[in-house]
Amino acid sequence: MRQFHQDLRDALFVEIPASLRPWVESLQDGGASVSADALGDVLTKLARSDREATTRASNADLQRALAQLLIYQSVRLRLLVAAWQNEEFERLGGEEADVDAIAWEEVGAIMGDPALDDASVRPLQVMFAAASVSLARDAADRVGALRRTGDDLREQLGMRARLRAALRELRLPESVLLENALATLLGEERVELHQLQTERRVALEGLTRQAMDQRVSRSRRALTRSNHEWPRRRHPALFDLLRHGAEDHDRLHPSPDTTD
Repeated sequence: MRQFHQDLRDALFVEIPASLRPWVESLQDGGASVSADALGDVLTKLARSDREATTRASNADLQRALAQLLIYQSVRLRLLVAAWQNEEFERLGGEEADVDAIAWEEVGAIMGDPALDDASVRPLQVMFAAASVSLARDAADRVGALRRTGDDLREQLGMRARLRAALRELRLPESVLLENALATLLGEERVELHQLQTERRVALEGLTRQAMDQRVSRSRRALTRSNHEWPRRRHPALFDLLRHGAEDHDRLHPSPDTTD
């Protein structure tokens, strides 16, 4: 389960082949949104199904657990994209694990709400909206906490946020390898390449130790030059499409100004 959790996250950054790009981009239209809502409805019904009412189905518990997992992962991945649209959340000290926890808490809380039985309610939209509010509240709490800290910590968090944002712009193998190589700067522990390859198989499967070493060396040198020489993605990934889609939505539907 832990591997599945990590693989889904890394899948956001897998480059989409040119031959599949028109099909993937077509999924962003209104029809795809309706289909996603319909799928969310079905998954929510399965996840909320009454245990006693489904005792005849030997795999009912497995279906319910799988539906709950898929709903959580859907909300979690959308929340990650929202958190990564800019550096602000990480600049405040937010981590991926914090996003995971927020998504899990909100999905768990809303899943038992009787209001989801209303046919006019779109469960995934409700859960994502609630999780987004919790993410904003968490960020606000961090702002308050950081006001009581020194400049050194704020500068450190800012540097880490910029570095992580830069790494997300690179090809997935280079991003994962450099993240590990620069672990000390990111406040993390560096692991051996053979262990990293096991943990991040979507990014590193099939690469030899020599190939990984070479990619790290080339990428380190590239990062010291102008950013157009960085090992960036040659084709967009799902993260790019989702991020740009969210930016377009925000531009067309700006939030009301609440300032005085």
